[in-house]
Amino acid sequence: MTTQTANGTERYTIISADCHAGGSHAQYREYLESKYHDAFDAWRGKYKNPFRDLQDDGRSRNWDNARRNGDLDAEGVAAEVVFPNTVPPFFPTGVVIAPAPTPEEFELRLAGIRAHNRWLADFIAADPVRRFGQAQIFLNDVDEAI
Repeated sequence: MTTQTANGTERYTIISADCHAGGSHAQYREYLESKYHDAFDAWRGKYKNPFRDLQDDGRSRNWDNARRNGDLDAEGVAAEVVFPNTVPPFFPTGVVIAPAPTPEEFELRLAGIRAHNRWLADFIAADPVRRFGQAQIFLNDVDEAI
């Protein structure tokens, strides 16, 4: 979108429609129903992060509000549409590339994306004018997805 400034110059409003974010595993644990905490702790103990960009300090850009807004400001981005980027509880890999859950995996994986969606709601609420989030669903059970 282009607008005119007071001195007549054009100004562009940049809204990124391809941003990615997600909670840390510690944050996701807080968003899980307590009945899944033991299973989460066991899963987390075995999990190894395969993504270089989600290791060390680079990963905090996914959930750190101040860093996130600083990065957006530095790039001149006014708002963002946020898609998932981290590995939710009980997933074998990143949510974007993980295969659909088997019937045996469904309950735990559903609990994992629900934790992400709860986290996302709070992340968006921290800056609702600037962030718009894409929740996740599974299509294994259409009634559940609806």
